Amino acid sequence: MSQVHKVINLKTPLKVFGLTLKQLFFTVIGVVLGFFFATKCPGDWKVGNLPAGLFAFIGSVSVGAAAGFMTELKPMCWWKNSFGYRLGLLNRIYIPKPSEAPLYPDPTIIEKQVSEEYYIESDTRETS
Repeated sequence: MSQVHKVINLKTPLKVFGLTLKQLFFTVIGVVLGFFFATKCPGDWKVGNLPAGLFAFIGSVSVGAAAGFMTELKPMCWWKNSFGYRLGLLNRIYIPKPSEAPLYPDPTIIEKQVSEEYYIESDTRETS
């Protein structure tokens, strides 16, 4: 009789609350910054009838969670370069500095002389 075994995929990352550790880290940073921004907003600032600190908290948590999910798609250096180029913070023109070209062909290379002899000679004996 055959048995069915459960297959464990070892390439799946460790997840806590459905988030990878990197995503959870960015979300926790967003929550901490959200509490900081919410407490620093004056209490008399209102958006509609809701305090502005609530929107600051929701915005920072959302940005933290989005940053966590963005880093799962592409590495952080890719996002840094992408935003830097789009915002005009990084140069788009690369001007290479002139440098001396290596001498080619290299005079230290000694080539073997090409011989016309066969490496494996044919057997000239006749077989009867």
